[in-house]
Amino acid sequence: MHSSASSADLITRRVDLMPAGPTAAAILLQPILDDAAGDDVQPLSLTLDYGAPVPMGCEVALEAWVDRSTRTLIFAHARLHGPDGKVAVSASAVFRRVGGVPTPAENRA
Repeated sequence: MHSSASSADLITRRVDLMPAGPTAAAILLQPILDDAAGDDVQPLSLTLDYGAPVPMGCEVALEAWVDRSTRTLIFAHARLHGPDGKVAVSASAVFRRVGGVPTPAENRA
């Protein structure tokens, strides 16, 4: 678990079947990053850093959290863990808010 994210802010999932191909990590991590960022956002960037290889067809675990947010941007991170628990892929994403402007209380969260 990421040390700066509280358990209430961390989104986790298990995927029973790792897809094949180099885009598999993006296919799995983008939706969980979207969920972490919330509603009414538009992705601006997604960066993937690859670590330990994960064989196709194995179970993987995903986790995502928001690192920080501003009035117009949300900075989110995610990890894909292989069956051995090692980080196989880490991801960072930036989202732009396209809906309403958050209240000050939402900015502090």
